[in-house]
Amino acid sequence: MFSKIYAYLKKFIKENYKFLIFVIVLYFIFTFPLPYSIYNGGGIINLSDRIEVEDSKNEPNVNMCYVNQMKGNVATFLLSYVIPHWDLTKIEDENYDFEEELYRNKVLLQESIDNATINAFEISDKEYTITGQKVFVSYVFEEANTDLEVGDQIIKLNEKIIHNADEYRNTIKEMEVGDTVSIEVLHKDKKEIRTAEIIDYENEKITGISVVTNYNIKTDPEVNVNFKANESGPSGGLMLGLGIYEKINNITLYDGKKICGTGTIDLEGNIGEIGGVKYKLKGAVDSNCDIFLAPSENFSEVKKEKQKNKYKIEIYEAKTLQDTIKYLSDK
Repeated sequence: MFSKIYAYLKKFIKENYKFLIFVIVLYFIFTFPLPYSIYNGGGIINLSDRIEVEDSKNEPNVNMCYVNQMKGNVATFLLSYVIPHWDLTKIEDENYDFEEELYRNKVLLQESIDNATINAFEISDKEYTITGQKVFVSYVFEEANTDLEVGDQIIKLNEKIIHNADEYRNTIKEMEVGDTVSIEVLHKDKKEIRTAEIIDYENEKITGISVVTNYNIKTDPEVNVNFKANESGPSGGLMLGLGIYEKINNITLYDGKKICGTGTIDLEGNIGEIGGVKYKLKGAVDSNCDIFLAPSENFSEVKKEKQKNKYKIEIYEAKTLQDTIKYLSDK
């Protein structure tokens, strides 16, 4: 029986070897990873499709700009030299993990939603209550001496319950460089004990990680923000703040014209730097947006791109959510 199978396979390969080689080469082209990311332009997401507010009749005219990013392989590497606006970026970090980056961006997206919600309610003088907090590891630096992993939820630091990221950082500051701390975490729904050495980084005591706080927030009116599985990252914070503000106040900013933009948001409402701003600006122009909002750190690049490409879109330097709301309200 085995001899018959062997004979059949030998005959099949002999008769179809060209096709089999083609399939193998094709598989290699589309699956072999390369240390590159490919950015191929951007688009916009209308936040009326993502933000739900109880009893609100308002449909936000606010749009979040995004960048298309693909994992580098032989096919995308070669196509980047042929297709206009496909930019190739080498990944310098040898330990870069694409899946880890996706997970990190999910945590950072939730942080943006929380900060945007809190700020929109503060500015509107409407009621909200923080009912719970969770602290997550968002990044582990190369210099760190720790077994903490991205996505770990920090519960205790040396038996002290940790409620938020500031509490974690302030507790570390009270210790000495070289100390090893014990950290209880929740990892994939299982409690584990990690350790980390306190190191000196630019005259600051750290454990070699970045941490973020995700909040459980009860609001009146109730707000729900829902993104698709493939949508993540912190850069939509500004636009989320504007969209939530419009919905909970049943108003339309900027005389109802199409608002697009990007920028992170912190708990105090400050708007922060993002990457890929030129792709996001192009996406806004291609989508016929009337205004593009950009953080201060990115604004000079936005002005240069507008001048270079002779874009007609209005641009605005967004420093805080409150200032941006005032500017758009006065228009």
